[in-house]
Amino acid sequence: MLIELHTIEDRKKAFKIMWKKILKDLLKGRIPTYHVLHFYKHGSVGNHYMTPISLEPVNKEGDRMVWINDFEFFLRLFLRLKRVTTVEYDEKRPAVIFYYEEWLK
Repeated sequence: MLIELHTIEDRKKAFKIMWKKILKDLLKGRIPTYHVLHFYKHGSVGNHYMTPISLEPVNKEGDRMVWINDFEFFLRLFLRLKRVTTVEYDEKRPAVIFYYEEWLK
């Protein structure tokens, strides 16, 4: 699913849709990653990615923790950036993909 972000309403709608998809995948035990496709001024493209989970063990058994608040925080953060023009959810991975266009003011 691809959503273009022209207005504040588009960004609010995108948050609701992406948040539901993230929660749905987390409930299935699938941890989404966040990708930022960075379109540089000179024409090249970079890809930055992250997964908002704890990489350090949280108990003696070595379990890792998923912080749902981190998923929400970074989703809100990326959707507020004016250079993020499009957001996409790839259900196969799962991944949230943000299109960041550097040449925009």
